[in-house]
Amino acid sequence: MDELIAAKFGPPVWMGDQIRRDALLDLLDGALTHRLTLVQAPAGYGKTSILAQWRERLAGQSVKAVWLTLERDDCDLKQLVRYLVLAIRGDGVAGDPVAQAADLPPRAALSAIVNELAGEAGPFVLILDDLHHAQGEGVAGFLQALIRLAPANCRFVLASRDYPWLGQSALAAEEQLLEITARDLRFSSQEAESLLARAGRPLAADDVGRILDRTEGWPIALQLTSLSLKRGIGQERLIAQSGGSGADLARYLSEQVLMTLPDEVREVVIRTALVDRLTGDLVNLLCGRSDGWLVLERLEQQGVFLTSVGPDRREYRYHQLFAEYLRDRLERSDSVLFAALQRRAADWFAQRGQVADAVNHAILAGDHMRLAEILEDAGGWRLIPQGLQGVVARGLAQLPRALVHARPRLVLAHVYLQMKLGELGAARVTFDAFAVRTEDAVLSADLRTEIQVVGDTLADYENQPASFDDLLAREALLRKLPANDHLVLANISETLAAKYFEGGWLERALQPTLAAREHYRAFGSLYSDIFTRFLEARIKRGQGRSKDAETILAAARQEIVEHFGDHSDLAANCGAFQAELLYEQDRVADARALLEWALPHMEQSDGWVDVYAVAYFTEAKALAGEGAFDEAWDVIARARRTAARRRLRQLELLADIAEVELLIVHGAGLDAAIAAAGAAGIDGLAAMATAQSPLYRPVAVAASLARVKLNLLSGDVAPAMTELSLLRAWADQRGAGRLLIDINILAAFGHRALGQGEEARTCFDDAVGIAMFQNLIRPFVEARRFVQPSLDEAMEDGAQVDRFRGQFLKVLAKSVLACRNNITAPGLFNEAEAEVLNLLCQGHSNKEIARLIGMSPDTVKYRLKSLFRKIGVSKRRDAVRVSAERGLIPGAGKRPAVMPAAL
Repeated sequence: MDELIAAKFGPPVWMGDQIRRDALLDLLDGALTHRLTLVQAPAGYGKTSILAQWRERLAGQSVKAVWLTLERDDCDLKQLVRYLVLAIRGDGVAGDPVAQAADLPPRAALSAIVNELAGEAGPFVLILDDLHHAQGEGVAGFLQALIRLAPANCRFVLASRDYPWLGQSALAAEEQLLEITARDLRFSSQEAESLLARAGRPLAADDVGRILDRTEGWPIALQLTSLSLKRGIGQERLIAQSGGSGADLARYLSEQVLMTLPDEVREVVIRTALVDRLTGDLVNLLCGRSDGWLVLERLEQQGVFLTSVGPDRREYRYHQLFAEYLRDRLERSDSVLFAALQRRAADWFAQRGQVADAVNHAILAGDHMRLAEILEDAGGWRLIPQGLQGVVARGLAQLPRALVHARPRLVLAHVYLQMKLGELGAARVTFDAFAVRTEDAVLSADLRTEIQVVGDTLADYENQPASFDDLLAREALLRKLPANDHLVLANISETLAAKYFEGGWLERALQPTLAAREHYRAFGSLYSDIFTRFLEARIKRGQGRSKDAETILAAARQEIVEHFGDHSDLAANCGAFQAELLYEQDRVADARALLEWALPHMEQSDGWVDVYAVAYFTEAKALAGEGAFDEAWDVIARARRTAARRRLRQLELLADIAEVELLIVHGAGLDAAIAAAGAAGIDGLAAMATAQSPLYRPVAVAASLARVKLNLLSGDVAPAMTELSLLRAWADQRGAGRLLIDINILAAFGHRALGQGEEARTCFDDAVGIAMFQNLIRPFVEARRFVQPSLDEAMEDGAQVDRFRGQFLKVLAKSVLACRNNITAPGLFNEAEAEVLNLLCQGHSNKEIARLIGMSPDTVKYRLKSLFRKIGVSKRRDAVRVSAERGLIPGAGKRPAVMPAAL
C-alpha cells in the first residue's frame, strides 16, 4: 500500500486557471440522475478539466464525489482494486478489512467494495479519469459488475479517449446512461473569446470566429493559440495556423496521440489521413487491406480524432488539424510514399466521377500529366457550368501552359474560366488563336460542337449582336445534337433564349429557357439552373407580368441562400433583378437596400450586360429621384467604367441614354437634354428600332423612347406620334406589355397636345390597365412630366371608374407628388422618411423602428442614411439634435405626411 500514488486521488495540480464552462457543467449535472456517465473524446478536449470543475462544484452540495486517475499500471485488476478501495474510503489504511479486499478473488473483492458503498448514506459519485489506460484482462468485467451491483445512491462518471464497453446498452434502454462526446466538449464562441482574451491581445469577433472554425472548437488547439498570442505571434499567421505554433501542436499530437498507438494502427492512421472523407474502401485502397470498415469502427472507438460524418456512418473524417499534421509528417518523412498514395487516391476518385477530390489529390501528387487527364476526361470546360469553376481554376493554375494548349478541352476550359472572371479581352485572344490552330486539325464532330458552344457563349458575354438568321441556325443545330448531351444542349438553349430575349422575341425566348432548365436539371447543375430562372423572370417582366417575375425570383433567391449563401455572386445578381421590380413598385428604399451590397459585389465578380444595366440604372434613377444628382451621375460613370473594362459596348450606349433620360425626367433645361442626346447619337441609335435585327435592340428601343420624349417636349408632336406608332406595332407583335405602358403614357400626352382628348384618355387607361394589376407605379412617376395632365383628368373623373382603379390612381397621384416635392426641394422628407425620423427622435432602435412600421431592418438602415445625407449629419444623435434645432420633428402622437421644407 505504501507504493500507491496519492496524487491519483484528485485532479492534476498543474491544471491552473481554467475557463469556467457553465453550460457544460449544467450538462454534467445530469450525471446525478444517471447511473453511468461516459465522457468520451480524443486527447485535448478538456475531459479532465471539466470533470475537475464539476467535482469542485459538487463540493458545495451534499454529494460525496471521489476521484481516481488511472494509468497503464492500473490495467492489473488487483492494482485497480487497491486504488478503488482507497478512493472510496478516503481514509482507508492497509490494515482495514476493506483495504485488504485487493488480496481477495475478484468476486469477493467486488462484494467487499459493494458492501462498503452500502454504508454511504447520501449521493455518492465515483469519477474515473483516463479510463483508456486501464484495459487489462478482467478490468472491464469488474467495472461493469460494480456499476450493476452498487447501491442505488451510487453514480459512476468515466472519462476516456476510447469508447469503453461496460454493458451500457442495458443502461441506455433504462434511460440510465448519459454520454458526453467531443461535440459537447468543443468550445463555444463565447468560451473561445474568453480564453483568447486572457492573452492580453484583443481579437475581432470575425477573427475569433475564423480561429474557432479552423480549430473546430478543439480546446487544446485554442489553448495553444492563446499561448502563441502571448508569445507575440503575428495575427495573420496566427489565424492561418490556429492551434499554436507548428512545433507545439506537433509535439502534443506526437506525444499524446500518435506515439500511444500500436505500430499497425499508427501506420493506418497516417495513410488514411490523406483524404478528407474516409470510407472502408479507401482504407483498403490506401493500406492494402480488405477489412477497412472494421478498421474504421475500431479507430473511432480509439480516440484518434476520427468521427462519422452522418448518422448512417458511411463516411468518416479526421479533425482537420490532426489530419494536416499527419499529412505533413508523411510528406516530410517519405515523399515517395506520399506522392504514390496521393496518385492512388486521385485515380480512385476520378473513376467514381468525384472530380474535385481527384483534382486535389493529383495536385498533391505533383503529377501534371495525370491532373491534365483527369480534368480533360471530366469534360474540361463542361465542369464550369456544373458549378466546379473553383476546381477548374485550381487545376489549370498547376499545369504548364504547353500542356494546357496541347489539350483542346483544357484550352476551352481556360477560355470559359476567363469569361467567368470578366477577362473577356484575354478570352477572345485565347479563343481566336485556338480556333486558328484547330481550323484544319482532325477533330471529332463532338469536339467541333463544343468549340462552337464555347465560342457562342463568349460572343454572348461580349454582347455581340446576333441576327434572326443566326438564331434560327442555332435552333437547327439543337435538332442535330445527341439528346443525352445535356450540357451542350443546355448551353445552346440558354444562349439562344438570351438572344431571343434581347432581340425582343419574348415568346420565342421562353421555350429554350425552359428547355435549358430541364437539361441543367438532368445533370444536376442547380448553379446553371438558377440563371434560367433569372432569364424567365426577365421575360415575364418584359411581357408586363411583373408579379410572376417576382415569384420566380423569390423562389430562386431561397434556393440561392440555401445552397450558395446570401452574399454569393448568384445572390447579388438575383438582388439586382429583384431591386428593379421593387423600384417599379415604388419600394425605392427596399430596392436600394438590396443594391447597396449587390452592386459593389457584382463589380468585383461575374456579370453580363443585362444584370449590370438593371443594377446601375435602377440605382441611378433611385438616387436622382431623391435629389441626389451628383451620386446618380457617379453611378452612371461607374457603369461606363465597367463597360470599358469588360468591353460591353451595349452597356456603354445604355449609360449614355440613361443620362439623357435623367435630364428629361428631372426637369433639366430642354437644351441640356437635347445637347446630351446629340452627344450620345440618339438619332442614329433610335433609327435602329425599325430594323428586324438591330445591333442592340434594348439600345434602339431606349433611344427611340428618349427621342420621342424630346420631340414631345419640343412641340414636335407629329414625328413623335409616328415613332410611337412604330414602337406600338412592334410591342404588340412581341407581347411586350411592359414597354406598352411607356408607349401609352407618351401617346396620351401626344394625343392631348393634338387636341385628341378621347384618344388620350384611351391610351392613359390602357397604361393604367396594364400597370395596376402588377402594382407598377414608378413608370408613371418617372414620366410625370407627361403623366400629370392625364392623371389630373382621371382623378377628377374618379366617380366613373371602378374602386380598384380609383385606388390605384390615388396611389399614383400621391407618388408623383412626393417625387416632385423631393426633387424641387432636395431637403424635403417623404412620408416614410418622416415616420422613421419621428421614431428615431423618440429614441427607438433600428429594430424597434422596423417592427413599429413594418419595414425590414435593412430598409430602415437605408432610410436613415438618406435622412442623414439630407440634413448633413453622420450620427444618430446629431440627426436628433439637428431635427430639434430646425423644427423637423413632427408633433407628438402624429404620423407626419410630408415634412415642411425647413432645410
